Amino acid sequence: MNYEHADFRPVQLTATCLNLRHKLMYVDDRQKLPGLVDEESSTRVYFCTKTQEQLGPDDAPVCPKGCTKERVCYRDAGV
Repeated sequence: MNYEHADFRPVQLTATCLNLRHKLMYVDDRQKLPGLVDEESSTRVYFCTKTQEQLGPDDAPVCPKGCTKERVCYRDAGV
């Protein structure tokens, strides 16, 4: 497939916890920066680098809107 002319969905990065990850961060260079997440997908599965699970160390689900400064495991991206 020729990717030069493919129409890619624009990426809207927002700041979040440095521990938050999803698999597209490892295959799409536009999304590889820890602490910045494109939360537009309704099917994306997020995981925490501290637990390697969909639950954080506090047993709460991880997602861009849920991983906030109110959680003790939160690491500020500083962006």
